[in-house]
Amino acid sequence: MFGLKYMITITKREYEEDYLDFFHRHGVDNVLSQLCNGTATQSTLSLMGLEQTEKVMLSSMIREESLGEIIKELLVEMDISSAGNGISITVPVNSIGGTSSLKYLAGEQPLQKKENENMISSESKIVLIITIVDKGNTDMVMDAARSVGAKGGTVVRAKGTGAEIAKFFGVSISEEKEMVYIVAKRDNRDSIMKAIMEKAGVNTDAHGIIFSLPVDNVVGLKAFESVD
Repeated sequence: MFGLKYMITITKREYEEDYLDFFHRHGVDNVLSQLCNGTATQSTLSLMGLEQTEKVMLSSMIREESLGEIIKELLVEMDISSAGNGISITVPVNSIGGTSSLKYLAGEQPLQKKENENMISSESKIVLIITIVDKGNTDMVMDAARSVGAKGGTVVRAKGTGAEIAKFFGVSISEEKEMVYIVAKRDNRDSIMKAIMEKAGVNTDAHGIIFSLPVDNVVGLKAFESVD
């Protein structure tokens, strides 16, 4: 949708109130908070001198005219680019169901149209790969992704309508789900998704469903911030 972005921010749970206050002060009042966990291996954490920590995922709609200032202040005020302080990405919004929902998410002021908005998905150099699997299979997903170069991900607990899905696929699928979010370069997208599908796809015990979304801004992940 012209003039609106979906921002996903992931940080330590202990920083949740600080980030909620940050968004509120910058005019973003509707923020969805979800508990989650990182997927970094213990060896990687030890190498970087870090400890495994519980995370929180904050999701919100950001007006295009406010985006630049919010990204700037995430870097300056929240120091998001320092290790452990968090990461934030934005994803283009295609549509919102109804005027009331739009006003609730974006406010009363009309959105500003961006003429090049419809080019983002085809030009985006970064993607967000999302895998939905039966509970207990996130290691399988991350092992597959890491085997072709993925660095890490975030796990969110969820619950699906497993009975209805099972009728469609003809297999038994658990209602208890986990969603794995992986940020990757677009050039690596196909190899990562293929590896996950082979090891944790719908025809495996994980019953994984995989899809990707274009990302147009990344802060807090230096390897991706420099990608044009």
